Formats: sequence, structure tokens, C-alpha cells
Amino acid sequence: MPNRSLDLRDFLQAASHSSNRTRTLVTILLVASVLAFVGFLDSYKYGWMLERLHVISNPKADYVTEKLGTVPSDEQYKEFYGAVIKSYVDNALTIRVPFFGFAFDVNDLGLLAGIGFSTLLLLLRFSLRSENVSIRLAFKAAAGPTLPVFYDLFAMQQVFTLPHAEDSEKQWTAKRYESLRRASKVICLLPSIAYTFILIHDCWITLKIGNLISDFHTRFLVVYTCVFWVAILLLAIWCLRSWKRIDNLWDEYWDDVKAILKARREGDLKGQRLQPATTIS
Repeated sequence: MPNRSLDLRDFLQAASHSSNRTRTLVTILLVASVLAFVGFLDSYKYGWMLERLHVISNPKADYVTEKLGTVPSDEQYKEFYGAVIKSYVDNALTIRVPFFGFAFDVNDLGLLAGIGFSTLLLLLRFSLRSENVSIRLAFKAAAGPTLPVFYDLFAMQQVFTLPHAEDSEKQWTAKRYESLRRASKVICLLPSIAYTFILIHDCWITLKIGNLISDFHTRFLVVYTCVFWVAILLLAIWCLRSWKRIDNLWDEYWDDVKAILKARREGDLKGQRLQPATTIS
């Protein structure tokens, strides 16, 4: 019996680590999607930075006098306008990467975001596959009378997955809102949503401007942006389907848990007791 207890503890820890890897990748994917979308907003022709430039092009504008506290002199206005122009060039035409300290041209956002999103989604798919296998192996090891306690302990460590939980004696059941279950899966689609805005901006809104700068680079940009958009969308759908299988897996083993508990209540498992929680925690 000690060997079985040790095996269950090891399986629980391994399966929990697999779930943690998935949560880490999902968090990184969320941050990357937000940063890519912010990069798009900074370069958008109706973005705040460019709109601010349009407003302060008039030295007598209310915005200028409000910021400077009075109607500025020609020298004050030139310094103020120059500072805003510099800020726009530094933050809208180039994107600075936090922590690493380097910057890249905003027109390369589609390339870098495409490579980053594709890599992260592929890693997430591998992680979801590993989590799926880990859950199956863990529940297989806990098959039998110990399954209900093992299920509860494993369910307590879940975040994005909402396993079943109930206490039949106290008539308590954890609510599993379908909207909440789907909300966590939307994170897989955030890269494709953010990249769709980048695609529209680069391949449609600013296409004429790109051709004025470099016709060759613009054609190349359109090609790889479309390719990455398709790849990101397919990978996101692949991850969603894998995540759905994990939800179905929890539901499947919950049916086994209910069957064991029902049999115990009906006396079919007389003499068999659950392992103490301390032996598998």
C-alpha cells in the first residue's frame, strides 16, 4: 500500500506540473497579444499620438494652451511641437521591446508577431497534448475506490478548467457557468484577433504608403502577413479543440466518480474505503 500511495502522489504532482505549464504559456500568449495590439494602436492613423499631432498643429488650439498654461510664444510652441513629434517617431514608427532594450520598425510588427504567435501557439498545443496524456495517466493510476478523493485533490489545482465538484451530504454543487468555461478558451483566439487588425492595417489601410516607401518590401509584407494569419488561425483552432478534449476528459472521469459514489451508497463496495487524503497529497 505505501508504494501505491507514493505512485498516486507522483502522478498527482506530474499532472499538476503539466497544467501549470499550460497556464504559463496561456499567460505569455495573453501578454504577447496585448503588446501586439498596442503596437497596432500606436501606428494606426487614427491613434491618439497622430490625432494629438493634428490638434497641436494649430498653436492657438485649446489643447496647446491647456497643456502649456498660456498662449505659447513661438519658441515655446516650437519646443513643444518638436517634443511631441519626437515622441511620435520614437513610439509609433518604432516599437521598443521591454526588458531587451532594442527597437524595430513598426512595419516589421506583422513578421515578428507572426513568428511569435505561431511559436507560442505551437508550444501551447504541445503543452495541451502533454496535459491531456498526464490527466489520463493520473486517473488511470487512481482507478478504483481512491478515484473520488484523487479527483477532488486534482480538481482543486485547476484554474482554467472547471471540473465538477459537489457534496451530496450537504447538497452542495459548484456552479459551472458555460460562459465562464468558454471565456478561458477565448485566450487561444486573442492572437488571431490581434493579428487580424495587423493584417487589415498593413495589407489594406497603409498599403499605398508602403508602396511609396518600397514596392518590393510591401509585396513581401503582404505575402507573409497573410501566410502567418492563416497559420495562427489554424493553430488557435487546433489548441481550442485540444482544450475541449481536456474538458471532456474531466467530464468522463466525473461519470466514473459518480458511479463509484453511487455504488458505495448502495452498499456495492462494502468493506472498501477511500484512501486517507494524506496518503495521496
